[in-house]
Amino acid sequence: MTTRTRGVAASEWPNQLQTSPYLTLVRPGKSARVIYVTDTRGPEYPELSPPTTGAVFGVIGLDRSVVWHDSHHALLALESAALDPVDTTYLVAEYGRRTIGDLMAREWLQAPSSLCTEYRLLTAQIEVTAHCNWGCQFCPVAADPKPRETMSMPLFGEIIDKLKPHTNIRFVTFHFFNEPTLDPHFEDRVRLLAESGLKLSLSTNLSALTPGKIKLLTDTGVLHHLVVNLPSENDVEFQRLTGSRTLTISQRNLERAIEAGWPITIAVNGTGDDLRRNVRKLRERYSARGVEVRPTLTCDRAGAVGGHYNQAVHITGRLRGCSWPLNHAYFSVRGDLFICCNDYYQREVYGNIRDGTLHDVMVHPRAVKLRRRVFGVEDAPKDYICRTCHDQELDFPHRQFRPVATFPISAAPDE
Repeated sequence: MTTRTRGVAASEWPNQLQTSPYLTLVRPGKSARVIYVTDTRGPEYPELSPPTTGAVFGVIGLDRSVVWHDSHHALLALESAALDPVDTTYLVAEYGRRTIGDLMAREWLQAPSSLCTEYRLLTAQIEVTAHCNWGCQFCPVAADPKPRETMSMPLFGEIIDKLKPHTNIRFVTFHFFNEPTLDPHFEDRVRLLAESGLKLSLSTNLSALTPGKIKLLTDTGVLHHLVVNLPSENDVEFQRLTGSRTLTISQRNLERAIEAGWPITIAVNGTGDDLRRNVRKLRERYSARGVEVRPTLTCDRAGAVGGHYNQAVHITGRLRGCSWPLNHAYFSVRGDLFICCNDYYQREVYGNIRDGTLHDVMVHPRAVKLRRRVFGVEDAPKDYICRTCHDQELDFPHRQFRPVATFPISAAPDE
């Protein structure tokens, strides 16, 4: 009998196979060492269903749920092909035709050319305007503000239309180192979102969140969540941190948003004792009113912020995977799709949304190559943006992927 994998005869299997770098290993009875925070109101964890009888290991993939497997041979096969392509004949001889066929059917083993073509979009970040009226110390805008520019409504409409087929998207955002409520088309964009059925997670400094905008967001029901940048309520410290004098205006607009009954998070940027003090004071004022106040993982945006906030990260060797290029679509004010929210200068570009469907752009060879570098399938250049990003550090607390290649099975038998 001829072994077949999803209709492909064994004689037609690729000459080489490699383990998908998207796979995170979990053992029965152990917690998964991944956490999801980039498209949620709070931390979420993989869906770990009870292990099946005899399960040896589980794999968490793009859908964030575990699939259990009962073969130790399969686990060893995944490890052996995790770093580099391996001849299929060797894998079959070492681990058995049935095991390799099963791993191919699950797409845990793939032809090397197929790696990193998959993605699963959960949010879309749209740079509707390239302007901010604050200059926060912890933001690249303070040192190197960009020229003012606004996305046209026809381009915005095209992006929204091309997002609609991607039904896993939880919400869109209008921010990218900007203040979205300064956008002259803000109201029109909200109405278009409401018509499309998409939700908006609005990140704002509140300085231009007028009563009219609050009413529109309430009436349309488009708001998924309000995220407020408020690093301090001390006027002197506020001015020092933000370069702005709008504290009173922002506080007043926050009161109006609370009265509207919205889900609100105050994201407090900062470091050390100052951060802890500001979080405590803001919680004392707002937590009892149903507002979440949480410290933000303030970072240097892959080296774009200097001085006190610079983290001096430099990753050598192969990179180790990251959720940003897989789960989130980033649109520049001109319609370019770029790699992630830390790419302030939009250096790593997939293509432009006008080039075709969103799927066309996400699977274009340029996009696949960028993801292959992020996941270590191909070596990234020395100046690649991810080499200076804390998301690539193995001890980063918010890692959303821990590929088998990153954590060899033999080095972590109890993981």
